Amino acid sequence: MKEFGHCPHGTIAIKAGSLANPIVFNSGSRIGNVAAEADEEFLFDCFVDTAALAELKDNNSPKMLLLGSTGAGKTALIRKIQRDADSANLIQLDEMALDYLGNSDVIQFLVSIGVSLDMFFQALWKHVILIEFIRLKFRVEDEQKSRFVFSQITRYFSSDKRKERGLAYLKNWESKFWVTMDENIREITQNLEREINLELGGEIQKFNSRAGYARSLSAEKKSQLQRVARKFVAPQLLTDLAKVIDTLAEYDAKQKVSYILIDQLDENWIDESIKYPMIRALIESLKSLRRITDLKTIVSLRSDLLEKVIMETRDSGFQSEKYEDYIIRLKWNTALLKTLVNKRVNYLFRRKYSTQNITFEDIFPEKVMNTGTPFAAILERSLMRPRDVINFVNFCLEASEGSTSVSRKYFTQAERVYSANRLNAMIEEWQGVVLGVEGLINTLKGRKPSFPISDFCTSDLLDELVNSFPNSEKRSKDKLWKLVEDATSRSVEPFDLAACLIERLHLVGAIGVKYDASLPYQYFFQTQKALPTTYLDSSTKVRVHSMLHSALGIVS
Repeated sequence: MKEFGHCPHGTIAIKAGSLANPIVFNSGSRIGNVAAEADEEFLFDCFVDTAALAELKDNNSPKMLLLGSTGAGKTALIRKIQRDADSANLIQLDEMALDYLGNSDVIQFLVSIGVSLDMFFQALWKHVILIEFIRLKFRVEDEQKSRFVFSQITRYFSSDKRKERGLAYLKNWESKFWVTMDENIREITQNLEREINLELGGEIQKFNSRAGYARSLSAEKKSQLQRVARKFVAPQLLTDLAKVIDTLAEYDAKQKVSYILIDQLDENWIDESIKYPMIRALIESLKSLRRITDLKTIVSLRSDLLEKVIMETRDSGFQSEKYEDYIIRLKWNTALLKTLVNKRVNYLFRRKYSTQNITFEDIFPEKVMNTGTPFAAILERSLMRPRDVINFVNFCLEASEGSTSVSRKYFTQAERVYSANRLNAMIEEWQGVVLGVEGLINTLKGRKPSFPISDFCTSDLLDELVNSFPNSEKRSKDKLWKLVEDATSRSVEPFDLAACLIERLHLVGAIGVKYDASLPYQYFFQTQKALPTTYLDSSTKVRVHSMLHSALGIVS
């Protein structure tokens, strides 16, 4: 065998006088990176179109909330829209002066006394999105163009008295359409701070100087402060912004649709005490913004983060079902994932002197398991999302360095690394949502691949759960911890503990649940909806997901 040439990612070799060109893997052989933001080389050339892309781009569709688990391809879709659209902007959360908002003494005081900031946060989001829309739509790049745009809009509605209030708001910002986002947010927040300080400045000083001041307030005093503060928390601003939306909705500049894109809400962009209310306010804001037909706002959100937002901000009368009309859940099937892998394999090992395509089967020719194809074995160990499949193939290529194909031996080696990687990733993904998630998953260690819930209903379960929960203030609000705490002091049915544990393990994707013999196992990644525990009984069967078997010591 003589060397034919070098690809930056893998060595391509050719047998003398042959056109077979078997591939030799090297240390750089990878079919991409698992994070879309670090996958520039493969992302666009190997992009696989899904139904979600067309619906998100369609401004007649109400779908604006892109929901999916970590690694499902949300960021890839957002970046694809940003790249392809004539008018699109990705809002960078780190440019929104949110550190100023999170560190504001006034905001912290209002949160501490239980004042809802929902209207204020909705006003902030609407203002930011509308200003970005104006900048995009009219190509505003400086103050002169900013003022010119306002004059155009004013002339268009010169005889319409109904638009006076919206125009007055725009007049106030006419020189600032081009100003950075953080300056706009800072100014709105400072306006609120001035108004609150005029009325409650003394209380805020006490809050800053005395630890636990808010907790020491009587219910009557706290209620009084809440009444005063609520007068200033943006009802007027929201009304003005509603008029601005009406004005822009009727303004005809014959422009193509502009896309405002928001991603990475799962990252640490603001203090948790206001993060979840801000995300809910953003979702609530999307509905009224739809009245502007040449604006589409698309928000990417992890499934678990939405669950957390709902849990943390639920109030009387709230119905999460009302979001369904706006949600598109990102799902993959076998055919789409196979297309994705084949595109990436071919891109990595493309052959300059041959028209032959390189496919997954070219590098996975052997049966790596006793039954099924290699690709089926990989999918069985995945949550049916691109990140898992790319990750597994990369580990296989790494284990097979110096070889021309992935053998059963190398597949097994890769699986051990992959399983440990997925376990760690699952813990990291859910630790902000499910209290003590690592300990909960560890209750599956050494068990059979599948078992009835009754196997969990033992005296040992309580001890395991007691040891699973960290010392945290959040324990007092956690449903499972309350059951554990009650069980240490009085009789609690073991099934109640087990059912609550199963609910958590299903949510994080560690297990599937089979309600009766006629149904298949159901996993969270398939429905992206929490498990209805009312259907559980002691005979309900549980299956540990195959991707965790190696890491948890589960042997078939």
